[in-house]
Amino acid sequence: MSFDIIAEPTVKSPRDGRPKKGRGFSIEETKQVGLTIDDARRMGVLVDLRRKTAHPENVTALKQYMKDLEELVAKLAKEVEPVKDVDDAAKELSSLRAVKVAEAKLLVDAGILSFSDLAYCDISKVAKKTGIEKDRITAMVKAALKKV
Repeated sequence: MSFDIIAEPTVKSPRDGRPKKGRGFSIEETKQVGLTIDDARRMGVLVDLRRKTAHPENVTALKQYMKDLEELVAKLAKEVEPVKDVDDAAKELSSLRAVKVAEAKLLVDAGILSFSDLAYCDISKVAKKTGIEKDRITAMVKAALKKV
């Protein structure tokens, strides 16, 4: 993947026609790729509203940039953990000696679905949400930290 941080436009020098780095892509170049100005800016593409020229190498660079972004988004979407079933999460949490089955259900209802969620939770907030004493949650957190 040839993904750069941002796509860089090139323009031709008015003196001798040599290519140099531009301040942004022209409106016409973004239109040829199928982007509006707002969409391009949301994607992190610089747009120079003053430029009137459209260079084919800039259009190609924009298309490649869009393709690379789509690949990156697809790759990141695959890496996201699948959502756990509530019963599976409760079973996993109750597998810790410090967590009782009834407490595990309360933790799941509070949004704690894994050992890492439990290990790095805010004890006082979880105590308020679940009604479990802070000392009990502290013991649960210590047990979860050993598993993580």
